[in-house]
Amino acid sequence: MKKSIEQTLRESIARQKMISEDQITLDSSLEELGITSLDSISLVFDIEDKYGIEVPNEKLKQLRTVRDIVEGVDQLLAERQP
Repeated sequence: MKKSIEQTLRESIARQKMISEDQITLDSSLEELGITSLDSISLVFDIEDKYGIEVPNEKLKQLRTVRDIVEGVDQLLAERQP
């Protein structure tokens, strides 16, 4: 599942920032990708819509890298499983 989340996120970032997906790694910081706080909210909305989850606002403040988002979403999905 993490690979799917990562791919979705990489596509969203590439589209939003008009950069190549190849420039985006798990360890890329949101700052170095030029992602502002408004951009990150938009990215999280894309993820929430695709996976049917809600990322708590306090978690949004902790997101620093692509990996942070992927692991956070993966954890939310795992918690949703019965």
